[in-house]
Amino acid sequence: MSESCALAVEASSERLSLAACRGGRVESFSAMPARTATAAIYEHAAELLVRLGAGFADLDYVAFGCGPGSFTGLRLAAAAAQSLAYAGGIPVCRVSSFAVLAAGAGPGVHAICQDARMGAAHAGLYRVEAERDVPVALMADALVDPALYLFPGNQPLIALGGGWQAFAAMRERHAARLLGLRADCLPSARDLLRIADQDFRAGRTVAPADALPEYLGQSPVSRLGS
Repeated sequence: MSESCALAVEASSERLSLAACRGGRVESFSAMPARTATAAIYEHAAELLVRLGAGFADLDYVAFGCGPGSFTGLRLAAAAAQSLAYAGGIPVCRVSSFAVLAAGAGPGVHAICQDARMGAAHAGLYRVEAERDVPVALMADALVDPALYLFPGNQPLIALGGGWQAFAAMRERHAARLLGLRADCLPSARDLLRIADQDFRAGRTVAPADALPEYLGQSPVSRLGS
């Protein structure tokens, strides 16, 4: 972790996760459920920064998990990131929540499947080389039909996300490739900060106006039925 002062907000799942860093130190907070008032996010974020001897005015950037995930949670995280960035005149690191999930899962090729409702699934594929490495996307996060979808490639996979439990056909189709299944893992703001730190140093940031959630479009199941 660099010497930057930053705040990360991850609310794409049922858990709200916040983390702040300054001078290489990290403080974090989490709560269930994620759907809470924006004012509560500011309150908890301020407490984290105080523990680091900092305040909102000291932030170099703010990061948020942009999804895929809960519509309400994504809007909450984006709104918090935008308002803090506008107020401080600082950039935003917009990070895939699936990349965050993979970062917390350790080395391996991680096939992520989450229930997107209405018979659809969100899918992502990431490779993590070493324990603290930033994940590399092997495909774009996508909205898929779990009754038909097959992850690309033929490498062994570590299955992450509740969609693997929700969709039996998905599990059966990939059974020969699965090394393990972690259905209950959730993205963490600590892992989000680790990715955002590299993005910030590389200049991969957006203006507050572009700090928007990742909505993956119409359900493929709906399209097939239309």
